[in-house]
Amino acid sequence: MVLRGQRVLVTGAGRGIGRAIALICAEQGAKVALMSRTEEELKAVAEEVKKAHGEEALYLPVDVTNEGQVERAVQSVVEKWGGIDILVNNAGAACEKKPAYEQSVEEFRKLLEINTVSVLSVTKSVINQSMLPNKKGKIINISSRAGKVGYKNMLPYCSSKFALEGLTAALAQDVKDLGITVNSISPGMVDTKSFPKAEGQAGVRTAESIRDGLLALMLSDETGKYIHVDEFDAAVEKGDMKKAFKNIHEDAFQV
Repeated sequence: MVLRGQRVLVTGAGRGIGRAIALICAEQGAKVALMSRTEEELKAVAEEVKKAHGEEALYLPVDVTNEGQVERAVQSVVEKWGGIDILVNNAGAACEKKPAYEQSVEEFRKLLEINTVSVLSVTKSVINQSMLPNKKGKIINISSRAGKVGYKNMLPYCSSKFALEGLTAALAQDVKDLGITVNSISPGMVDTKSFPKAEGQAGVRTAESIRDGLLALMLSDETGKYIHVDEFDAAVEKGDMKKAFKNIHEDAFQV
């Protein structure tokens, strides 16, 4: 149980990848706090955690785009547990697939709010209320290949994930001397509600397949890194896991 004694907060924990992350952490001995908008889904995951691992999970019905709700929820976790050691920012949404010139500007704003701005909101709250006072912490942002590649008909989603990669890299620089690491992981092509995949489609993973890459980041002292689970698994097979840890930050061009 490599996470025994660790206190983990997972956003978007009511289903899909967030649910899988919560169960993985509980399996490895961590205390788990679940944050999402839908209380019914959170209760179901909390029951799964208790049934499978005998641990009571905290569940926090919160709209992560509401800064006040986030602050109060994080405060309640810190008051109960004394701190949060690991934050996994998983909450997010997809966009309707259509050309950029047909995309709604208002929907674009909403997607940036959930996929990027909310990450800053939750992260700031956890850093200020727990990680700075305790002088330690690990932050993992769930990203996407769409944060590296501009996919056709997915401008809002790609933009939000490119922004998330920038947020991750810049934040890593801001807190690297404070005992806090910040990294991102792309779970690959996973069959979720936001991105339903055809059954049997080549390359489709289960949400649980993020396990090994996620735990590697949680146990690592690296910061400012990005890993893709496909590349991570390939690197492990070749006996050199570290090759999958890639720098998000690139040095600026020298003129």
